[in-house]
Amino acid sequence: LIKIAMNRTTTRQLPFLINQNIYESKVVEGTIIIPDISGFSRFVETTDVATGKLVISKLLNAIIKSNVLDLQISEIEGDAVLFFKYGKRISAKDILHQFCLMKEVFNQEVNFLEEEFELNIDLSLKLIAHYGALAQYNIGKFEKLYGQTVIEAHHLLKNSVASNTYVLLTDALLDAEVNAELKNLNKFVENTICEVYDGIKKICYTFFDFENDLCKKCLA
Repeated sequence: LIKIAMNRTTTRQLPFLINQNIYESKVVEGTIIIPDISGFSRFVETTDVATGKLVISKLLNAIIKSNVLDLQISEIEGDAVLFFKYGKRISAKDILHQFCLMKEVFNQEVNFLEEEFELNIDLSLKLIAHYGALAQYNIGKFEKLYGQTVIEAHHLLKNSVASNTYVLLTDALLDAEVNAELKNLNKFVENTICEVYDGIKKICYTFFDFENDLCKKCLA
């Protein structure tokens, strides 16, 4: 009986031993950028399914098409796109410019859809950017990101910023050189906040409120 049990254990482990290289993942540094649609839950609740899914799909497509930073897509999560790029930090100025382009295209699409469907589409755009160690694994044809940096980026979507249209840049993303660059962005109000997530990790970030359409100043 003992011999049979041992054989069974060995049999179970064989597939894992044979395919061990499948589970190996290289860890590299990279930037995560998540543009997220504000007002999504309320929109879903107040719009019929057929119209709602068409509107959201068009808006997400507009966000994806306005990607000028050569970002890769890890996944699309209902009202958000998880972009990433391996390598050195993307500068704050480049991220702000990317957001302004996404926001412009997004708003144009909202205006078009409001006319097409005769709807009042009360949706806006915000963006989270974070930097840190990233790993990747495959599920079938899909490539997924893994790691603490990804978890932190998702946590940051639930923050205390009192705005529906903003860019949030973490301290992990903002090194000394980038911070100096931020100081040169005239007429921007810089706000720094530190929050504790899961009762353990304190994450500090700087956010820019775009409620009053600061993109014109940013792109000047």
